[in-house]
Amino acid sequence: MIGLLFLCKGELLQKPLRDRFFLHTPFDINFILAIVFINVYGLIMIYSASYYYAESAYHYAPDYFFQNQLRWVLLGFAAFILISYVRPKYWQRLWKWALIVSFVFIILVRIPPFAHASHGAYRWIKLGSFLLQIAEPVKLGVIIGIAGLLVYNKVTDKKTLVWTFGISGVFAVLLLFLSSNMSTALIVFAMVYLLVTTIHPKPKGFILFAAGVFVVIVLAVIIVDRFIPFSDEENFRITRIRAWIHPTDERFIVDEAYQSTQALYAIASGGFFGRGLGQSLIKFKLPEPHNDYILAIIFEEMGILGVLILTYLFLYLMYKIFRIYLNTKDRFSRYVVLGVFYHLTVQILLNYAVTLGILPTMGVTLPFISAGGSAAFFTLIELGVVLGISRQNEENSLYMEANLEMEEENPYFRQLKEEGYDTEAPLKKKRVKVPRVRKEQRP
Repeated sequence: MIGLLFLCKGELLQKPLRDRFFLHTPFDINFILAIVFINVYGLIMIYSASYYYAESAYHYAPDYFFQNQLRWVLLGFAAFILISYVRPKYWQRLWKWALIVSFVFIILVRIPPFAHASHGAYRWIKLGSFLLQIAEPVKLGVIIGIAGLLVYNKVTDKKTLVWTFGISGVFAVLLLFLSSNMSTALIVFAMVYLLVTTIHPKPKGFILFAAGVFVVIVLAVIIVDRFIPFSDEENFRITRIRAWIHPTDERFIVDEAYQSTQALYAIASGGFFGRGLGQSLIKFKLPEPHNDYILAIIFEEMGILGVLILTYLFLYLMYKIFRIYLNTKDRFSRYVVLGVFYHLTVQILLNYAVTLGILPTMGVTLPFISAGGSAAFFTLIELGVVLGISRQNEENSLYMEANLEMEEENPYFRQLKEEGYDTEAPLKKKRVKVPRVRKEQRP
């Protein structure tokens, strides 16, 4: 926020702060309510899934993870509302800084004393007693950075595509090798690829390339399973693929395939209406049931009906985001909204697919439902930027309606428009150069 004020301080002196920097149009209440309901749903399920684990594994209070998530969600909602007041053009000015800060975050996960490891993965930055998972701010930074890059360069230019996929590829590789975070690396590259595919005038080549990559991955999985013998020394990701293909194999069922098989048992146990809130049995066996596999707990306790309700809330939220994208005229804002849309869509689909056993375990959390304070906080910031863009659209719409009314009622206004005045942008003021007059020429 301080950076934004510094960048636009010259403009703030020209016009009132309220009009120049802040938006003052109404909020999209349905958009906000969808986010509220999803977070309330998540808080209830986090408490239900974690109260036993908090006591048995960490000797915490039963509501420890619930309280931690609640604090972050409240802070996130405050940031969500405040950021929705900021005009999108000021985020556009920070696109380079967004990429630089994201790069710094990834590097810091390996630099003491900031580096913090858990379960063999370096995914957090430690600042005193404060832990920050770098995946979420990196996703936000990449969305703003790539949107800015695409605004100032033509997407049809080969150099632009090289820079776009090069930057996103570098971020993905760094996330994979420095923080051992394959899921975030996949999400970052996937959302950029889908963004470019959507906005490019000729998406056929990108679709064919994606189909080719899919075929190569399928063939690689078949080769690993059929022709490469299992070894205890092999990479754990290859072992996860084997466990996904053979979940009941005695070599994997007690370790690599344990979570996925228990999740399927939970889904079968819940049925359509579920066992009841708080009545899950699988949560007493799953390690960290409030994280990646919390959807399995929802299946068991709330049943298919509860998952359908949650899915409806997610679909409605994604529908609102996509409608904002369709109503947005500014290129940077359109790209940001589309980036957020693809980020959430890819992450939700991956989590559902892993829980249902369609994909191997990869550590993908479910937005707002899985426990993770910093993840909820930065995702709410993303949605705050989207809400700000929605409010900007509403302001533009109001100006256009006012112009049409004035044009119909005031013939002088219509005459100004015919003479070439920009009547559709009343806030834009052109500076007029006044020639300087020497003293002796003054009357």
